[in-house]
Amino acid sequence: MRKFITYTFIIPVLLISGCSWVEYFTVGNKTDAPITITYELNELDEGNFFGIFTNIPDAYQLSKSSKIQWDNKVELEDLDDNPAIVKVVLPPNAIMIFGELHNDTYESNNQQFINSRDFNFSSMVIEHQEKTIQITKAIFDDYFVKKNGHVKFDVE
Repeated sequence: MRKFITYTFIIPVLLISGCSWVEYFTVGNKTDAPITITYELNELDEGNFFGIFTNIPDAYQLSKSSKIQWDNKVELEDLDDNPAIVKVVLPPNAIMIFGELHNDTYESNNQQFINSRDFNFSSMVIEHQEKTIQITKAIFDDYFVKKNGHVKFDVE
C-alpha cells in the first residue's frame, strides 16, 4: 500500500515537470507569388541573454489545409549581409518561422518574459506584388495574431 501511495504522487510530478512548449512567430505566404520579407532585430537589452527572434529563420511548405509540413523544409537565402537585418524571398504556399518563445505564453510585445527573453524585434517590411506592409514594434500586435501556438501574420 505504501508503494502505491508513493507512486501515485511521484508519477504525476514527473509527468508535469517534463512539460515544455514553444510558441512560434511566423509569416505565411498563402499566395501564388513569392513575397520579400525584410526584418530588423534590436540588440538585446542589458541583462537579457536570449532574443525571441533570430537572424537565421526557418521555412517550410504549407499543406493545402495550411498546416506546416515539418518534413518539407524550404531553403532561404539572406540577401542582406548585416547580421541585424534579414532579407529573404519566401516562395508561395510557405511559412517562415523567425522567432520562438520557449515555456512562456505570448501576450504582447511589451510584457516581461521569463528566462531573460527579450522581444528583440525592431521592424519588418513585407513586399508582395505592388503592396508594401510596414510593421514596427509599436504596431506588431495589430498585425500578428496568436492562434494554435503560433503568433502569425499571413499574406493572402
